Amino acid sequence: MKRQVVYVSLSTLLLALLVGVAVVLGVARAGLTPVQADAAPSALEKSFFSMAVRAAVARHTAAEVQAEPLTTEDGQAGAEIYQAMCAECHGQLNGRPSVLGASFYPPAPQLPIQATAYSDREVFWIVKHGIRNTAMPAWSRLLSDDEIRKVAAFVKGLAE
Repeated sequence: MKRQVVYVSLSTLLLALLVGVAVVLGVARAGLTPVQADAAPSALEKSFFSMAVRAAVARHTAAEVQAEPLTTEDGQAGAEIYQAMCAECHGQLNGRPSVLGASFYPPAPQLPIQATAYSDREVFWIVKHGIRNTAMPAWSRLLSDDEIRKVAAFVKGLAE
C-alpha cells in the first residue's frame, strides 16, 4: 500500500511538471512573452538572466590559467583599446555615460562609473567570447588574446 502511494505521488509530480513545461512552451509559442527592448523586463526575467549569465561565465572560466601581471605599458595599451572599442557602449573614461549602452537590453555596464564584480579571468572570457542575446560581441576575431588580457586588466583596474 505504501509503495502505491509513493508511485502515485511521483506520477502526480511528473504529470504536474509536464503540464508546467507545456504551459510555458505554449505561452512562448503563442507569442505572449514580451520581447521588446523598450519595455521593462519582469523581476523574474532579470534575476533569471543575471543568474544564468553569472553561472555560465563562472563555469567556463574555472579552467582558465591566470595571466601574468601587467606592466605600465600594458595598462596604457589596455586603456587605448578600451577607448577605441569599449567606451562607446561602456562609458568614457571621463565618467560620461554611454547613451548607446544604456539603450541596450540589458543595459551595458558603465565601467568607469561602476566597477565590475567579475574576476580578471571572467572579464577576459566575456571580452573574448561575448554574451549571447546582449549587445556584447565576441572580440576574439578582432583582438589577440594578449590585447584582450590587457583591456580586461584595464577594466578591472578601473575600480581602483
